[in-house]
Amino acid sequence: MPPKENKSEITINDIAKELKISPSTVSRALNDNAKISDVTKRKVKAVAQDLGYELNLVASSLSKNKTNIIGVIIPNIGSQFFAKALSGIQEVARSHGYNVIICQTNESVQQEIEMTRVMNSARVDGLVCCLTMETKDFSHFDVFVKKGIPVSMFDRVSYSVPGPKIVVDNYEAAYVATEHLINLGCKRIAHLAGVSTSKVFEDRAEGFKDALTKYELPLLSQYLLSSDLTEQDARDAIRIWMNLPEKPDGIVAASATTGLVIASAAKSLGVQLPEELSIISLGNERCNEFVTPSLSAIDMPGYEMGKSAVKQLIKSIADGELDNSITLKPIQLLIRNSSFKH
Repeated sequence: MPPKENKSEITINDIAKELKISPSTVSRALNDNAKISDVTKRKVKAVAQDLGYELNLVASSLSKNKTNIIGVIIPNIGSQFFAKALSGIQEVARSHGYNVIICQTNESVQQEIEMTRVMNSARVDGLVCCLTMETKDFSHFDVFVKKGIPVSMFDRVSYSVPGPKIVVDNYEAAYVATEHLINLGCKRIAHLAGVSTSKVFEDRAEGFKDALTKYELPLLSQYLLSSDLTEQDARDAIRIWMNLPEKPDGIVAASATTGLVIASAAKSLGVQLPEELSIISLGNERCNEFVTPSLSAIDMPGYEMGKSAVKQLIKSIADGELDNSITLKPIQLLIRNSSFKH
């Protein structure tokens, strides 16, 4: 069926004329009203698609006070962890009839603030968020709280913002990673940490330090470096460590990407992995398996965290009640060649 010509915008009336039914029936069909038969809904939607009709979500939301849209704000779409989380979020959201708007902050708190304004303007029914490393003040979420719009957070969360939280035990993750290197025989273990103002990276640093304390190994100040976890930070860290009189023989990297960069930079300096230096990252990327040597990691279940975050959010939307539950997801130690000494 050819599209209508000489029309700047297709309306419900055009669809109604095409099918010889009332505009109100078309409107109900497009909005999946239970009083309209499935046969009529399919016919209306097919003609609407052929004519190029687009449902005005803003107008629809004003009439129903519901958009069936969930907003998602994450730091980095390129990360495998967040890619998996998004996959889980979209799978669950679609199965419940929700569309998803995705925004990326690039670890900028200013962008995070702007994105919350975008989500508020889009009249989302709920928001799923992972905070940036920079986020210290959370007042930009107040508008959602005041409007009764639920906010579900995962991975990096704020307990001062009401709503469900999906997390892992970051202290345990760093403790297990450090203990793994100790059990290999490493005696001088360094940690490239994230910013100390982030609870996630603070917990990881504490787990690292406590593991050393338990096994009575020294913690030299130059072995614990706080950073923004950029590629340059990772290269600077390995350069600093490899120029020390007592070089570390084990490294715990606070993220998957920095672990990969550290391994590459160490190899470029002629360091033998894992004979001279064992490396493990807190976080796992798919390419960890395919680099040489393959990189050991603590796997964080991004897919399951994303699914849980949106499931809890949708439940809050449906119930109309505030959910402050905390869900703890398990971690997994993946031992590969970067920390496997024969």
